[in-house]
This record gives sequence, C-alpha cells and structure tokens, in this order.
Amino acid sequence: MKLPSDVAVDQSGRIFILDGTADTVRVYSPTGESLFSLGGPGVLKQPLGIDVTPAGDVIVADSGHHRLALFPAQDKNPRFIAVPAPAGGKPSDPTDVNFGPDNTYIVVDNDNHRVVALNRSGQLLWATGTMGRNPEEFRFPFLMDIDQSGRVYIVEAINTRVQVLETNGEYARFIGEWGIEPGQFFRPKGVVVNEKNEVFVSDSYLGVIQAFKREGAFIGVVGDGHGKVTKFKTPVGMAAAGNRLYVVEMYNNRVLILEKQSQ
Repeated sequence: MKLPSDVAVDQSGRIFILDGTADTVRVYSPTGESLFSLGGPGVLKQPLGIDVTPAGDVIVADSGHHRLALFPAQDKNPRFIAVPAPAGGKPSDPTDVNFGPDNTYIVVDNDNHRVVALNRSGQLLWATGTMGRNPEEFRFPFLMDIDQSGRVYIVEAINTRVQVLETNGEYARFIGEWGIEPGQFFRPKGVVVNEKNEVFVSDSYLGVIQAFKREGAFIGVVGDGHGKVTKFKTPVGMAAAGNRLYVVEMYNNRVLILEKQSQ
C-alpha cells in the first residue's frame, strides 16, 4: 500500500483498507492474508473514506468522481451514487461515507463544508453545514463515524474538534478543542465509536489516539497498558470491532491492530 487513508471491518473479521493512491480497496483475512481487491484505476479516483456492513457490503467515498461507489457483498461490480452539489456551491467532494440508519448514506462533503444524508437512490434527505466555526458549521470536515444510536461524529481538521450531529443533522455537541494537552487536538484526522460508545480520535500530527465518552468527557490516551503512551506515525482512519482497534498509519503504509487487554 501507499498512503492508505481508511479501514473498515465486517462481521467475519475481514479487513477492508482503502489504498487511495492506487484507487483500490484491499481486502485481507482476519489474520492478514490478502484475499482480493475492489475498484482500481478507472473505477475509483482519489477515494478517501470507506464503510462496510456486517454482511460485507462496501461503500466508498469516491472523491475524484464526486460520487459514492457501492460494492455489494460477493460482487466486485460497483453501483455508483452521485453526491449532489449545493446550489451555487462547488462540485461535491465526498471524503467519507457511512451506512446510516433507515437505509441512508451519510456523506462528508469536504469542499462544501457540510454533511449530507442520501437515501439509497441518491436523493438528498438533509444537509447540514456552511463554512465557519459555530455549531452546524465546518471548515473542511474529513472523516466520520456513526454510533449505535445514529449520531454522526465528524472530524474537523482545521477547526480541531469533532462535531457531533443528531440523526436529523442537528447539532448535538463538540468534542475537543485546539491544543496539545490531554483532551485537545492539534491535527485530528480520524474518529471511530466502539460498541461501548467510547469515541477514539486520531491526531496525525501529535501521533496519538485519545478516547472520550460519548458525551465528550476525556477518558485517556491509547497506551501500552503499562503507563506509556503509544505513538503512531500519521494515524488517520480507524475501525473498531470487539476489543480491537484498527489504525491506519498513512506514512508507514500499514494498518495496526490493537487489542484491549482485560483489566
């Protein structure tokens, strides 16, 4: 891989890694054996974000084509869904996408500083965001995740925070702020919410991953279990499954799999 950006895991433990510079999704077994790939040049163009259902349906934010690419489970032939641009705005720039509640796609539109919900036919259901720093405003939102209640967590690398939206796109809260102290971010890039509603945020510049409660309270920094903070090289996209955290190290061209030890 060269400069991977995001990762997802299905119910069987297969690992889907977005190798964006190759316009390819690379799929591995739970133990790391290469299985197959999806997309490729001409199919995807500068993809950045990925999500997968438990059954193995894959959705990719195909940024360079201003669309989503849906790969049904057991099928390498994608279906494309255009992401509509706002009236008077720039062409859509989908940098991440998740399977949302009620058969929706939740999409980050980076260049237009907004988050949109589409139905499975690609029709716009709601859109939230303009450029700014206030609630329901963004400055180049990047990666995202959705918790089990359907709330949407969006990383804002420039605003140095995670903005949380309700299921209808309304503002819920901010997590974090600019800084280098615990609970603060310098250049956040990825976010994932695990089954326990713990929110993990990667900071690509500081090389750390911090954990928060869903309501925003700081829990701690990912470490080795012996009081030492784990340092990563350019951590970006993440996935969580069971007690495992999957972390993309972009400049190391790999994904690390961390397992939480029982207390």
